[in-house]
Amino acid sequence: LSSGNWKTVCDPQLLPHLLLDEEGKRRIWPIYALGIGGLLSILALAGPTWERLPQPAFRDQSALVIVLDLSRSMDATDIEPSRLVRARFKVADILKQRKEGQTALIVYAEDAFIVTPLTDDTETIASQLSVLNTSLMPSQGSRVDIALKKAGILLKQAGLKKGNVLLITDGVNETRARKAIDKLKGYKIFCFF
Repeated sequence: LSSGNWKTVCDPQLLPHLLLDEEGKRRIWPIYALGIGGLLSILALAGPTWERLPQPAFRDQSALVIVLDLSRSMDATDIEPSRLVRARFKVADILKQRKEGQTALIVYAEDAFIVTPLTDDTETIASQLSVLNTSLMPSQGSRVDIALKKAGILLKQAGLKKGNVLLITDGVNETRARKAIDKLKGYKIFCFF
């Protein structure tokens, strides 16, 4: 459209806004500026951060294998309510205090069984404590040597050269226990009676 016909009808101040440029296109730079401004406003409101999240430089790699005696002698009530219930309380207390590192649980009588392999989730072990009793064991006995051997296998499978084994029992056959302990070189063994 030529501006000649519109000059007679419109004010000269309005003509640049109504008519096309010389190239025949409307001016679109205000639309681009508004779009870029809107995009920058959205990004500013989203609050992006360009900081690197802190990575822990040290992770505790300590391991603890708890070995719990489930032989019939643990049902004795010389300690109220029973030796086994007290042992489960002790294990629960230990698990509550362990914030880092891996923990495993092995139970034994005539044979040893892995209840929980090495894990960072101590709540999994704690949730299983209430069901552990002497009637779960298929045969009775007190083979601490087999249980300690399984503890060593767990630690070695995890690739750990150092670790702790906590034995919770009411008594051990010293000859068998000594042989098993001798094979666990590099690992610390603690016994709780």
